Amino acid sequence: MLDLINILDCTSINIDPIVPAFTHLVVSLVKIIIPIILIAFGMIDLAKAVMSNDDKVMKEAQSKLIKRIVYAVIIFFVVAIVQFVFSTLAQAGENANDDDTVDGNQISECINCFINNKGCSKGGTTEVE
Repeated sequence: MLDLINILDCTSINIDPIVPAFTHLVVSLVKIIIPIILIAFGMIDLAKAVMSNDDKVMKEAQSKLIKRIVYAVIIFFVVAIVQFVFSTLAQAGENANDDDTVDGNQISECINCFINNKGCSKGGTTEVE
């Protein structure tokens, strides 16, 4: 059986400092920019519908805007949900008494390094600002 906790140990490998910085950039773009783009496209569609003065087109544009806002909120919270799942796994690793499991603090530091780009001092990584 595959031990998921041991897979999450990134402190024992040498990671180039640019990797956590790039990961943090991608996470930030997904978390912030994509929802803004979705809402902006929805507003543009709604503005076009208002200019057309057609009730059917306006109702369709309103429903599209609402759907895009919901998608934007879901995308925004995906990172928080993933962080919660990994922190739960880290606590499970911390509570385990087996010698084979990785310390939960190492996993938390690894997640913090890649998602927040902070605490990347172990495993050859350094904090990049």
